[in-house]
Amino acid sequence: MKNLLFTLALLVSFSSFSQSTVELDISSKDYKKIFKKLDVKIVNRGYDGTGIIFAVQRDDNRETIYTRLWNEAFFEMDMPVGNITSKDSGGVTIDADYLIEITGKRWKNGFGEVASGGGFSGKIVDFNNNRKVVATFSSKRKMDFYSGEPSTKKAQSFKNYVKVIFNEILLSIK
Repeated sequence: MKNLLFTLALLVSFSSFSQSTVELDISSKDYKKIFKKLDVKIVNRGYDGTGIIFAVQRDDNRETIYTRLWNEAFFEMDMPVGNITSKDSGGVTIDADYLIEITGKRWKNGFGEVASGGGFSGKIVDFNNNRKVVATFSSKRKMDFYSGEPSTKKAQSFKNYVKVIFNEILLSIK
């Protein structure tokens, strides 16, 4: 009976470990601080953590600083990241199984145009299942950039927030 319980406990620990095997270069102390600031809410209705992912800004057919940082964070986490395979007047073609549509706050800029900033909220869409929404995530935290430099402290901080959010999404897999 002891062996059966030990074997069962071992299997449970291996299965939970396999869902969170991403590379995080964040200390546990920093992870906890970021997690607390984010106050992230996740609803997972079918995202399984497999397949190629790619982040886009919702309602925007161009790469932004935010989507670039999201995809860089995925790459740093050793996740399979898709890419844009073609662009034309009809839109873009993306090679990915899952599309992560990030949303951010919208405002009128100084030129009277509606601009959108990056954020830590969005949804995950399954391209292989008729663009079904398989997960949503939201946070109260927002971060805006006015510079596209990926080596700045603010950019690294943004990527760390993305890593915590995505790790939490992976931990939500049942």
